[in-house]
Amino acid sequence: MTNRERIAERVAFHKPEINKAKYVILLIGDGMGYWHVDALRRYLNVARTNMESLRYFGYMTTFMRNSTGEGGLSGEYWDAPSELGSYDPNLGGYTPWQIQPVPAYVDEGATDSAAAGSALANGHKTVKYALNVVPKPEGYPADEAFTVKYYPTIVDFAEAKGMATGVVTSVPFSHATPAAFIAKTQYRKNYGEIARQMIFSNLDVIMGAGHPYYDDNGKPREANFYYWSTNKGPYINDEDGETLYEKVVNGARGRVFVEEKSDFEDLADGDGLFHGGPMPKRVFGLAQVANTLQANRNIDDGDPSDDWKVGGQAFISKVPSLETMTKATLEVLEQDEDGFFVMIEGGAIDWASHANNMTRMLEEIIDFDKSVKAVIDWVNDPTNGSNWNNTLVVVVADHETGHLQPLNVTGDEVIKEQCWGVNCEGWHHHTNSLVPIYAQGVCARALAAKYDGDIKDNTYIFKVMYQAIQRGCYTPILPE
Repeated sequence: MTNRERIAERVAFHKPEINKAKYVILLIGDGMGYWHVDALRRYLNVARTNMESLRYFGYMTTFMRNSTGEGGLSGEYWDAPSELGSYDPNLGGYTPWQIQPVPAYVDEGATDSAAAGSALANGHKTVKYALNVVPKPEGYPADEAFTVKYYPTIVDFAEAKGMATGVVTSVPFSHATPAAFIAKTQYRKNYGEIARQMIFSNLDVIMGAGHPYYDDNGKPREANFYYWSTNKGPYINDEDGETLYEKVVNGARGRVFVEEKSDFEDLADGDGLFHGGPMPKRVFGLAQVANTLQANRNIDDGDPSDDWKVGGQAFISKVPSLETMTKATLEVLEQDEDGFFVMIEGGAIDWASHANNMTRMLEEIIDFDKSVKAVIDWVNDPTNGSNWNNTLVVVVADHETGHLQPLNVTGDEVIKEQCWGVNCEGWHHHTNSLVPIYAQGVCARALAAKYDGDIKDNTYIFKVMYQAIQRGCYTPILPE
C-alpha cells in the first residue's frame, strides 16, 4: 500500500476527534526575543534547544495601547487608550530574522510587561502599566481604587471549569507578569493590592522570589515589604505588608508555606510525598531571596577571573532553580482530577537583558529552557494522565528586551561578542520586535507560522488557550 493510499484509508475510516485540554501550561520568557533563543542555542552549541523541540513554531507582535509612558506618577497616566499601537513588518521584518541587524524601528511603541502579560492572560490590549484594564477614551484615574472595569483572565475561565491554577516566577511573585494572570488594578506597582489579590485568590500554587527577610544574595536582612505593601492610591495601607506576609506563613487560603530549598526539592522529587506525608494540594513557595532567584546575586567566590562566564560566579546555594519550582508545581497541581492551568515565567531573562548582561541572560534562559524540558518530560510521563492529546504547552515571550543582535559564534564567544542595540551601543529597554512562539498539543497547530510573514498577535495566545479549554480542537489526520 502506498503512503497516499494509507492516508486515504485513515480519512475514510477514522473520524477526526475533538480533544479538549485538561492541562494548559504557558511558559513565558520575559524579554526573550528570537535572537535570545538563537544565542542560547549557539552558546550550548546544540542543534535545537528544548523549547525549539516543540512541534509548532510561530512569532507574534507585542504592542500595547497608546500611553504617555509616564509611569503613573500622577493623575491619569495614559492618553488615547482607545487607540492601538502597531507593528509595521515593512520596517521591522515579516519574520524575526528577516532584517539583520535588527533595525532601530523596533525601538518605537514597545510595551511593558503589565500590558503584554494582560494581553496574554485576557486576550485584549491594554495600556502601559495596567493589569487587565478595560480601556475607555478618557482613561481612568491612577490613584482611585476600584473605579475601573476589568477583563477576566484565563485563570478565571480555568477555575470556572473546576481546574486547579498556579503562577510561578523567578522574580517577585507580585511582579507584573504573574500578577497579570490574576490581579486587576490600574497600576502594576500597586504591589500591596496585587499581593492581597493573589493571596486571597483561588490560585492553588504561587511560587517566586520577593522574600522580605532576605537580600539578593540570599542573606538575612532587615525586613523589607516592598513587594507586599507599596501602593499608589487608597488600596490597603502600606504597613499591611507584614500582615499579609504573616497570613501567608500561617497558611492563608489553605496553602502550605515553603521557603527552604529542600522543601521545594521535596515537592519536586516525584515520589508523591512531602516530608514523608501526603502532598499538599495548595502551596505558597517563597524562595529565600529578594528580587531574583540568581540574576541579581553578587557573591565573592575568591576568583573574579571567571565571573564573566556562565556560572563563573558562585550561585546562591540555598535558593531553588526555576526548573525545581516547575517540577514542584506540576507535582502539586496534577493531583486535581479536573486538570490545571499554570503560568511559569523566566522573569529574570528580562532583568539581565535590561542590564545588557549576556552572562546572566544566558544563565536565566538556560534555567528557563530546563523548565521547558521539565514540562515536556511531565507530559510524556505515562503515570500522571497527561499526553499530547489532552495537554497544551505554549512557550512565548511577552516582549523583547535589549535589542539583542544576531551572532555568528558559539560557546563562550557568544558572551565575548555580545551586541545589544543599533551599532552595539547598548540598549537597556524593551523593543517592539516580533517574538517567538513554540507550542505543542491541543490546538497548538493554530499558533504555527504557515508561511513567512504569518504573524500572530499576543492576544491570540489567550484565544488558543481558551479554545483548548472550552471547546477543544480536531486532532489532525493528514500529515502536517
